[in-house]
Amino acid sequence: MPTSAPSSGGRRGGRRRTRRYSAGLALGLCLVSGASTVLMVSVPPPLEDSGTPAGSSAPVGDGVPDGSGAPPVAGAEGRSETPPAAPSPSASPAEEEGEEEPVLLRSVVEEVDTASGDFSVMKGEGDVMGEGPVTTFAVEVEKGLPGEARDFVDAVELILGDPRSWGDDGKRSLQRVDGDDADVRVLLAAPDTVDRMCAPLRTNGYVSCANGNRAVINQNRWVSGVPHFDGDLETYRVYLINHEVGHTLGHGHVFCSGEGEVAPVMQQQTLDLQGCEANGWVHPDNDPPEDGSDD
Repeated sequence: MPTSAPSSGGRRGGRRRTRRYSAGLALGLCLVSGASTVLMVSVPPPLEDSGTPAGSSAPVGDGVPDGSGAPPVAGAEGRSETPPAAPSPSASPAEEEGEEEPVLLRSVVEEVDTASGDFSVMKGEGDVMGEGPVTTFAVEVEKGLPGEARDFVDAVELILGDPRSWGDDGKRSLQRVDGDDADVRVLLAAPDTVDRMCAPLRTNGYVSCANGNRAVINQNRWVSGVPHFDGDLETYRVYLINHEVGHTLGHGHVFCSGEGEVAPVMQQQTLDLQGCEANGWVHPDNDPPEDGSDD
């Protein structure tokens, strides 16, 4: 897994601008595919075997469709129970030696419930990463979250630019941009904000989701991971980005293929590994970046 920052060549600017997404998602209102578009969404249709609502742009994630009658996310319904605490990530060799933290382990800070509701969009453009037609993505961080917004941006760029991510062996290249017309938007948000942006999917303050072209990442999962990853926060962060971005690219949920197998990235690993080995990559057998950075 890469542990160095993405190349800064070709990147312009580091300023941020502010966006605010409407919080009016109650009564079946659901934001889809852009800050200014509001779409009426009723209870999602029945799930296909893939776990993706058939013929719908309704939110997709590890939560429970509202009105489905399904049980809530374990330990998170109404915050009445506290989800089991994830093991604290072990100190990395770099941390023990006073060196700079790897990109994927930066901003490991406290959990929060709420933040401002306003989002900062990282200004500028990154390099085109990979080969093939370009898929653009923007990165936004909710104001008021602990940690450094730049750390999240660097991590997202590093993950999506890796040959094991969604480049699909040259079928797609990816580039970070700051425009409203980005193909994909990756947002880091407080749990309460995630719940609003993912409605009518019930994320219960615990899980993340994809809604239209937006991959909405729960700050607390980014900070703490989940218990069954045994403290491997790097792998979990890679999984979290690749999984939710995968939904925005049209991929649905799949299941573990067998005991001891490497988990497919579109498996709901936040909830359960189903006997598979934790994995964050789309193509885990591909070689890591040429600079040799890896986990």
